[in-house]
Amino acid sequence: MADGTRTRIINEALKLFAQRGYAATSIGAIEKAAGLSPRSGSLYTHFGSKEQVLAAAVDQAAGVAEGLDLSAMLPLGDLRAELTLIARCMLQLMHGWRDLIRVMMKESEGFPAVMADARSRLFATSYRFFADWLRARGDAGGRDYEAVATIWLGAVENYWVMTYVYDHPPFGIDDDRFITQWVDTLLTALEARQ
Repeated sequence: MADGTRTRIINEALKLFAQRGYAATSIGAIEKAAGLSPRSGSLYTHFGSKEQVLAAAVDQAAGVAEGLDLSAMLPLGDLRAELTLIARCMLQLMHGWRDLIRVMMKESEGFPAVMADARSRLFATSYRFFADWLRARGDAGGRDYEAVATIWLGAVENYWVMTYVYDHPPFGIDDDRFITQWVDTLLTALEARQ
């Protein structure tokens, strides 16, 4: 039960931080949202501070990312299918990180160490995976796969932020349309240098 309570505290705190901001979210509000007695101090039986709750949210999100092993699903024998899987997984991960991403956007300056850990554990590993995956399938022509990964995963991130944070999908494009064109243009770019 304690693990369930801890998880509930993390999830509810993260929602509140994303909606209200970290400073505007009280311990009592977190306790109430998590089904604990408000202003009872019961949060402190699980965490030493509000910042520890935020750090635990990063740990939880990173655990989800680390638990997703795309390399176990690949190769599929079809580059288009593999790229589609990668794009869909990235969007799905970002959906799962929605509240944390909102907090990262709002609170990055206030918690530089926690947010640097979040960026490293959530996004840097995705970029490294994709750059290495591209390199393993690429030509021997010395392409800068770190830059290629940055461009294409950056496009996924931008689409997701515009669509799911700002609620303004560019041109009204949905996920399927975005992914199809993301894959097509990346395939074209990769083939152009071979």
